[in-house]
Amino acid sequence: MDRCESTLALVDFEQVEQDGYSSGYESTPSDSESSTSTQKLQSNRLIPISYNRDPVKIKEKMIYRNTQILTEQLKVISSIPELCDVTFEVGSDKVKVHGVKAILGTRSRVLYNLILKKQKEAEFQRKADKKDKKKKTSVKSDKVTIVVKKYEPEDFKKIIQFIHSGSVDINSSCVAGLLCGASQFGLDDLERACWDFVNHSVKSGTISKIIPSAKRYSHHKTAQRLLGKIFSNTQQHVEL
Repeated sequence: MDRCESTLALVDFEQVEQDGYSSGYESTPSDSESSTSTQKLQSNRLIPISYNRDPVKIKEKMIYRNTQILTEQLKVISSIPELCDVTFEVGSDKVKVHGVKAILGTRSRVLYNLILKKQKEAEFQRKADKKDKKKKTSVKSDKVTIVVKKYEPEDFKKIIQFIHSGSVDINSSCVAGLLCGASQFGLDDLERACWDFVNHSVKSGTISKIIPSAKRYSHHKTAQRLLGKIFSNTQQHVEL
């Protein structure tokens, strides 16, 4: 199985939602408005204008959502360093993964606090360098660098991608990393989707494919829980 078929809020496209009947855009209310109770009830619907009476107030409304385009555009942001103000150095090779501070901080309280901490540390260092005349004062920058040691670069890229766009492909090789990241950074919707993928893998008999991924994150409590679930289901299958 390559992709989770969850019904959770990891969507590609939301259909047009209409409030009553809709033909387009917000219309300007008529200057003359009847105050009768019948006309008040009718004011929330499209009513044709009669030539034999005063125009009735017409309310037109259209709510249109196309999250697919927005999702694809937000995915692109993290691949363009010039548009980002946060850089994560991931793993032993310090692979750079980029993100936007405003999006990261809004989506995750944990990341918000981490970014704020790094900003304060950088400001403190600049002040210390300024007092020490022997040291060259560092240039003030709004960009933040955060070292991430305990994640695989590809898995962490997917976590950051999800934070930015709300969309991610889950498979057996990355589900453990995504699950640990979702737990650590407070991404409840992603965590539910990962467990949904795990449960689907149990039903389809492919749960063993997740073991290598889970073992890479055995230092994380969530991965330990995942391994427990895998071995429990594997043992049950053997006994049967």
